[in-house]
Amino acid sequence: MNLKIENAQQSEENAKHLDDAKESYFSNSKVLDFQNIDQYNDSNNFASFYALNRLSNHLENRASYNQNSQSVILMQKYKRQKMIRTVFFYIYLIITVFQRPTWCNFVDYQVKSMLFQEYCSIYNGQKLPTMVNFYLPISLYYCIEILIVLYLCLSKVFKATILGSESKKRAAIVQLFITFLIIVNDVTVMILENNSPINISLLMKPILIVLQKRTLRATIFHYCQIVNKGKEIYYLMIFSLIFFAGLGSAIFQQKENVPSESTIQQCIVIILFVLQTTVNSPDIYLPYYGESRGYVAYFILFQFINTTLIINFVLAFFYSSYKDLMQKETKQILSKYNHRFSLKTQKFFRTRTGSDITRLADLSSLDNEISRSIYQILDNRFYEIFIEIISTLSFIMIFFTITNVKLWILLICNSIMFGECLLLIYYTGKRRIWRKKSLIIEFIFSSSILFLIILNMLGYHDQKILLVLLCYRLLRGCRWLLKNKSFTVLIISITSTFQYIVQLFGALFILFMLFTAVGQLLFGGRIFFSDENQVHYELANFNDFLSGMCTCWFLLIINNWNVISYNYAKIFNTDLVYIFFISFYIVVVLFTLNVTMALLIEYIVQKLNVKNQTDASSQEPQDEMLSNQQSLK
Repeated sequence: MNLKIENAQQSEENAKHLDDAKESYFSNSKVLDFQNIDQYNDSNNFASFYALNRLSNHLENRASYNQNSQSVILMQKYKRQKMIRTVFFYIYLIITVFQRPTWCNFVDYQVKSMLFQEYCSIYNGQKLPTMVNFYLPISLYYCIEILIVLYLCLSKVFKATILGSESKKRAAIVQLFITFLIIVNDVTVMILENNSPINISLLMKPILIVLQKRTLRATIFHYCQIVNKGKEIYYLMIFSLIFFAGLGSAIFQQKENVPSESTIQQCIVIILFVLQTTVNSPDIYLPYYGESRGYVAYFILFQFINTTLIINFVLAFFYSSYKDLMQKETKQILSKYNHRFSLKTQKFFRTRTGSDITRLADLSSLDNEISRSIYQILDNRFYEIFIEIISTLSFIMIFFTITNVKLWILLICNSIMFGECLLLIYYTGKRRIWRKKSLIIEFIFSSSILFLIILNMLGYHDQKILLVLLCYRLLRGCRWLLKNKSFTVLIISITSTFQYIVQLFGALFILFMLFTAVGQLLFGGRIFFSDENQVHYELANFNDFLSGMCTCWFLLIINNWNVISYNYAKIFNTDLVYIFFISFYIVVVLFTLNVTMALLIEYIVQKLNVKNQTDASSQEPQDEMLSNQQSLK
């Protein structure tokens, strides 16, 4: 009888574990985010929308190539090459860092000493600020690029031929044309040894990446739809800017006692755009404020209308338009594929249930007396406190000079944690170890830290890498924070956005590459260390790919694009350079970044709200039971 009761309890416990596993996967699954979509609800977020698009595209492709057996065989061959395509794609991105800048050639930048390719860092005896000191040989780089773009293009054409979709055929034709341009450009550059008057290799790269990635194509297409929809708003912003430019010219054109170094000596349209988009307002209107207190009313009125009203109205329009677009496409996809989604969900849970039962069986087979004893020790509260203390102690050592005594302390602390990691790996088993990503990361860090500690004790005195790795110990030392449910929910909500990193920030990355390519064509090799000023803005240049990407990051994050653009205008002696920087601000900062941040904030807030509602609903039955018990008493 007791045996039957124990078996029943064990079965009930296994069923509970299985339900928990299914619920956990359901709430965190990337595949099933489309389940959160409500066709008649305005609270759908971008994650559900992207998941729905991904799944509908998968179903559409599958329906296309399942029509005959030959297409199925060809698609299987295509899928088997996915790893090769992925490796080639990332190689194509990585070698961009080591691409010789388009302005660097043997004719203009050659010097007597050719060691370390100094001809790409010195011009007429002046040093050029760059982030990379090594570039791949011209022939090697462009041969690799030709092979990769040709392989990726042929793969895309092969897939479009199998599926037979008109949209995919059009994308493949465009990619074929772009590939042709890249190959012609690369062959020309190799023949002329990078002395070609125009090198479009870097400029074509973001376009090819967009054509290669469907998610990027869809995101950028949606953004273009929104931009086209809001033409009237842009007209209003331009009209207001021109009106105040004319009004300012009429008011201030006779004022000769304004300091000559004031930015008001620039084009007044540029001055007002700086006033509209940065926090440097006092630098612009304080010289006039000193002359007459009434003049400040002009600047306050301009900022109220253009910054407070129009800019925020533009942002609200961008966001609401994107939400409307998501809801419209969501209804279309759901009405088209609703039955297929239901079948896909049922099939998924049948597969998931079988794998969960297998996992529970593996756990029960490993549950012997020795492993239970080990886990009881590792799960003991005092042992957890002990591990957190020695982890925090290891982290604190970063702030002190490392001596032999401190090395011995680090050796003892990290040996204990490494031993714990080995025990967990042993009792996890070979079959399940690859599912424990956190355990693998712990093993890599613990073994590396222990190895570097031993090296330092044997006389190796470079401690920088060791100190960097010791920062990881703070995560283990603050493990007690994970017991706080609100903190855990917040971390899970934030980290869950990483799976949508391409959809969220892919458009920003592509725009960075595009503006870096244009900046290198316009300004590359023209900024020197001799152009430095008090804040060393000569380092914000487009002399190479990494420098250009960092400059774009400065323009995106730091609210002083006007300072960088002013230095460029002074170096090139023309205000036309402001067109480049103003275009970057409007396209990247004002539009893409703000829409991205709005979607991201909405997603995290909805995640937190859903969790809070779930907790509240689970608490209500308990409160009702307590109130009933009290009333009975």
